Amino acid sequence: MGKKKINIILILIVLGLWGTVGYKIINKQFSNNKTISKKQDQIDNIAINQINKDTFVLEKLSHDPFLTKEYQTTILSLKEITTDRIPLKKAIYHAPIKTNSSVKWPLLKYYGYILSKERNNEVVLLKIDSKLYKLKLNTPLNGLIIKKKYKDSIEVYFNSETKIIRLKSTD
Repeated sequence: MGKKKINIILILIVLGLWGTVGYKIINKQFSNNKTISKKQDQIDNIAINQINKDTFVLEKLSHDPFLTKEYQTTILSLKEITTDRIPLKKAIYHAPIKTNSSVKWPLLKYYGYILSKERNNEVVLLKIDSKLYKLKLNTPLNGLIIKKKYKDSIEVYFNSETKIIRLKSTD
């Protein structure tokens, strides 16, 4: 019984709303056109004001608002400076790279590493003299020890020397 009463009330409200909408539409169509002409007369009397652009000059800030640092502005004048001096080039001293010619490194190519999920081991794929090996960190193989592993390179220790071998590109 309660649902029936609610449905009847809702139907009456919806009919009332649609009746109001219908009444307004019908009333506009059959009413006098005098109100429309008054609105048109009002539109004709409106004068359009032209808005001119407001221009202004932006100035440089003398301080940084975020870092609260003061800046000094200097005006550079373009003057030709002529001197009799010849600019000196500074000699750059390059320290010679010390290489021990007695140590013969094997041909090394780094192909990446494999991470084992079950054992938490990282195995490095390294080609030594055209033979591919799977090596663990700090495990010696023919005097060759892999000290550190990076994403794109490894650090290799051989006969008291250390070298960094880059990942071989797939050209």
